[in-house]
Amino acid sequence: MPNAIHLELARSGDIIMNATIKLDEEYQSTRAALINARINMTDSLDALYRDWLRWRNKSRSLAGVDTVATANADRWWTLHLAQFRSLMDPLHVAARAERIRKDRNVVRTRLHPA
Repeated sequence: MPNAIHLELARSGDIIMNATIKLDEEYQSTRAALINARINMTDSLDALYRDWLRWRNKSRSLAGVDTVATANADRWWTLHLAQFRSLMDPLHVAARAERIRKDRNVVRTRLHPA
């Protein structure tokens, strides 16, 4: 029986490590996409990334690996990555462009009244 427990821990460790690598790669690609789209949100993304890493490391520190805490941290980070990726959706991009256009027109009319 101890071998079965050890094998299960090894599997969960592999799953956790694979999830970490996948989420880290997704962070890198999302960050690059935000920069390419000229969306100035990388500071927020980086701060949340550091929080996620801290929570993951804390879940591993005391009693081995706390898979529930790690899964919760990963789920939290996955949702945040999805929110950042949604900023690059065509509808969001178009809405921001329209808002910028309207803001510029308001500033122009205030600066140059007719």
